[in-house]
Amino acid sequence: MNAGHEDDPLERALSLSVAMVIAAKDGLWETVAALDSERQPLLRGPIRPDRRSRELLEALLEHNEQVRLQLQPAHAAAAAALGRHQHAHQALRAYVDLAG
Repeated sequence: MNAGHEDDPLERALSLSVAMVIAAKDGLWETVAALDSERQPLLRGPIRPDRRSRELLEALLEHNEQVRLQLQPAHAAAAAALGRHQHAHQALRAYVDLAG
């Protein structure tokens, strides 16, 4: 990608998407979220109906899928941890109720 294309919001969004994929592979979810926050406004503007814009959008979709695939195991682990926490909290509450 050459520097002249960085003025194009889709080009900038693609650069951010590449960084998001790298951060996701490293498990840096706060970085992924921050990059996505920066990327979202770039995707809300008008998009030129040309071949290059279509290519960029297809690449963005592919990067989104890569991030989503990286997120699945992290999401499952977080859900399991939350379930364990809720179970422990319920057990503690039952103990306190019985003792009190």
